[in-house]
Amino acid sequence: MKTTIYYFSATGNSLNIARNIATELGDTELVSIARSLEPESIETQAERIGLIFPVFAWGIPGIVVDFIAKVNLKNKQYIFAIATCVAIPGNTLTELKKLLKQKKVNLDASFAVRSGRSSLMKLNMLDKIIKILDSQRKKIKTDNVRLNELVLAIKNLIKNKPETSSWPANIFGSMFHEMALKSFRSIDTSFIIRDNCKGCGNCAKLCPRGNIKIENGRPVFLHNCELCHACIQWCPNFAIRHPNFDTTLPQYHNPVIRMSDMMISA
Repeated sequence: MKTTIYYFSATGNSLNIARNIATELGDTELVSIARSLEPESIETQAERIGLIFPVFAWGIPGIVVDFIAKVNLKNKQYIFAIATCVAIPGNTLTELKKLLKQKKVNLDASFAVRSGRSSLMKLNMLDKIIKILDSQRKKIKTDNVRLNELVLAIKNLIKNKPETSSWPANIFGSMFHEMALKSFRSIDTSFIIRDNCKGCGNCAKLCPRGNIKIENGRPVFLHNCELCHACIQWCPNFAIRHPNFDTTLPQYHNPVIRMSDMMISA
């Protein structure tokens, strides 16, 4: 059975999971969501369709919402989703199910898995409150632990309810998700380019939104940021910073994914 997995990945975690599942399933095409947004509509022919992406601000990344608006899915297709998160998936997969229902298709199965922390932002008060409220967060397992379970479910076309956080965390997360995504767009106005920037241009090539251009050997941000941290975490000199970074956190990207795998533009 042919499978197409559409993935959004900024630091490589979701791409790594997509690759592992594709290897186990066989006959699977991997398609970058960020590289697929140019057409007005996106056609899908495979019998199984997968969506794999990280949780942003307790919900669906804006770029994935844009993709869902363009993709043409069919009722006969088996649609599954995997959301990667540090510990709190929130209502992400339930919201995805609602989005797909608006397109008259069903999200048949969806799973939340734990992955490495890709954001360097300090936890704010709301983060801390939701962390306390989410009694489910310690139960979330990594993709490596769940790989066989996930593959078996997809192969057998198993259906399930979206995996979520505890209901108090879901309520708070859903309330502030849209507001958070809007604030991300202009957060690049506070980015700091340090003197050790070499003007390599990798940040512009990595940006899934095409939000960066290089002028006079320095990155310039265009205020349509996803706050995905791709430009920050893959910078060879760690030259892009924000005043609200937790300075105790190291630069991070998935250790088995290469920068060349993540490039959106040449």
